[in-house]
Amino acid sequence: MAQFDFTDPSRPIKVSIWSRLRSVVRILAQRALPLKWTFGMSVCASRIKVRLDSELRARKFPVLRPLVPPGTSDREMERQIALSRTIFKLGAKAYAPVYRRSKEWLLRTFRPQGLEHLAQVKRTGGGAIVLTLHAGLNAWAEPILRQLGYPMRLTHRMAISLDSLLLMRWEGVAQRILSYPDNEESGAHLKRLYDLIKKGEWIQHVGDFPAERGGLRAVHLGVEMRFRPAPWALGRLTGAPLIPLLVLVDRDFKFGLHVGPPIGVGDSGASPEEAMTTALQRYLDFVGERLSGMPWNLYLPFRRMSLEPT
Repeated sequence: MAQFDFTDPSRPIKVSIWSRLRSVVRILAQRALPLKWTFGMSVCASRIKVRLDSELRARKFPVLRPLVPPGTSDREMERQIALSRTIFKLGAKAYAPVYRRSKEWLLRTFRPQGLEHLAQVKRTGGGAIVLTLHAGLNAWAEPILRQLGYPMRLTHRMAISLDSLLLMRWEGVAQRILSYPDNEESGAHLKRLYDLIKKGEWIQHVGDFPAERGGLRAVHLGVEMRFRPAPWALGRLTGAPLIPLLVLVDRDFKFGLHVGPPIGVGDSGASPEEAMTTALQRYLDFVGERLSGMPWNLYLPFRRMSLEPT
């Protein structure tokens, strides 16, 4: 499937009529089928691929193996890798399964935990940073919260599917995504995010992007790593709360929306780096607790890159 990088949301879509038609068919199918069916069929297809592709197993097993209980069989590992592939395919790139759903459907399907934290921040009337992770149904956070009545705004999106791009344009969401030209000065995009937050917008930002050097040190799933400081710097500069949020799937295809208590990066007498590191670790502790026992929610290609000791 064609992928698009949202460096410029206004750029025309250059695809064939056949590609558009296939996207429309997929959109209609994902809207019509129950979500569990969509997941179940994709997991079955992934399991067949994992079982037949020895190279795929050789790549994925070492990445997932440290996260599963000792003695986990290869058959169970294949199932968890298939789950992971499905979650990455749908949760990182798809949009149709949660497109224009009713509030009642969303609450029934995702059984939210911690909505009181979102309500608490909304009552203040200020901006906020919703912190997601390279795990679970990451791309669904914004549409779910927006349809539940929260003032969400998407920022730069990478590797989005044609299906999702078409839906976002039909819904008018694409026009609200910030452009991110590669040739701009360093920090220009963060300045735009700063301005949005100060105007009271809620933005979605990943909190676990690794840094090759420098960055903030913290422990993630038992490994000390370096992370880029962008969301924590925004929280420090704007005073906006950072709200941890995960959309996860258990082994029985039950979906859960997990919201953590708001995290502040205020001036408590600590240095900016100490304050940001403390906030980062609180976030990682929250996601680590929620991911416990559900390692298939992690994006395995990303994990291969990120879980390198500092």
